[in-house]
Amino acid sequence: MGIFLQTALFPGCDESIAHDAVETAARNPAFHIELAACKYAQNYEGTQVLIDGSLGFAPLAKALSDAAENPVMLLYIYDGDYWGYDFYGGDEEDHFNTLPDYFCPISPEEKQRHTGNPAALSGWLPTWDTEMMRRYLVHWSDLDEDAMEETACPDDRFPYGDCWQMTDFMAQLGFPWAFEPIQGAPVLQPVYPKLREILERELSPIFKETPPEGQALMEKLPTALSFEYIRHLLEEAGVREFGFLEKTPPEIVEAVRLHRQTVRVPESNPLCQRLAVLAAFCAFWLRGSIAWGFLDYATYEPVYGSYEKPTDVHVLRARAALTDFTKRHRAWRDLERLIELDPANRALYQAEIQRWRDQERAWEKQAEPRYEALRQQWAEEKRQEEEREARRLQLILEKRRKKKL
Repeated sequence: MGIFLQTALFPGCDESIAHDAVETAARNPAFHIELAACKYAQNYEGTQVLIDGSLGFAPLAKALSDAAENPVMLLYIYDGDYWGYDFYGGDEEDHFNTLPDYFCPISPEEKQRHTGNPAALSGWLPTWDTEMMRRYLVHWSDLDEDAMEETACPDDRFPYGDCWQMTDFMAQLGFPWAFEPIQGAPVLQPVYPKLREILERELSPIFKETPPEGQALMEKLPTALSFEYIRHLLEEAGVREFGFLEKTPPEIVEAVRLHRQTVRVPESNPLCQRLAVLAAFCAFWLRGSIAWGFLDYATYEPVYGSYEKPTDVHVLRARAALTDFTKRHRAWRDLERLIELDPANRALYQAEIQRWRDQERAWEKQAEPRYEALRQQWAEEKRQEEEREARRLQLILEKRRKKKL
């Protein structure tokens, strides 16, 4: 008999909430969960739970999501033969497995239901790269023999046809396998170099994602994500005492997260801001542009009230370079501040601002038909509501006339 396994991902969720959700699900007799044997691991993307018990598939995924009031992806391996997942988040749901016709022939509709939809996952999980996700969401029965020897992404460990490809997919979503070795399974936990080795050898980031749109800033100017900047950062008072050189990038990110929890207002704490830059470097090395979230903590710029404008051009360049379209207005603000601080590179910053403006105009042009359709829909709904109200008032008036007669 092969291995049966299920692990739940709770993106953006603390371990305590995931723990309570698993306990709630375990009280349902439909799910056979051994609570004492379940294992939990929290990282900067959320919580991962290795659930001991019978495979729960979609019903368990929905129960966990409802209990946690949080998106949940429940991944599973069935008898060592194939892997799949069931996802629930808000009104979205998505289902996938690599061999949907494993037990018997199925209808095209049922096969389509288990095809997986990256668009349904994007935004709920810590990646917007739908093309990357789509490379994993492949039915193995549709592949020829040569394709079955390939991996979904260049740096993956497991090819199509291997049930442990599930762990490569998890790593791309920001949840690398976090548990001790499992009997009968290969070594799954990735081995990361320590920060000292990364800096000494200037090791390139392991996450091969599409370069950020602001790549020009990183290529032409030094940023806070450069090796030299981080070397100086590690020598600063307060940062030096943590001994980060002997830690791996995931350990550093977790240490920074835990330290922030001990500070009353970490957003305005100077040490927390500097540690956020280091965490951003590690997150960038591990996961690419997702480092923006840590760079956001590197300065304190509240919406209301007065504050000291940021002065570190290296941080502002890195943040502007990694900004995506949804945060373009933040990029404009950083770029305008850079023009003030670094007028020698004014032309480069203005070119970036113009790029964002061009993208926004293109987006507005593309979105206008949708907005017009919504306006027409709302106008029609308003007209129908006014007609119903007029009919209601007419009926009231008619009843009153009849009573007078």
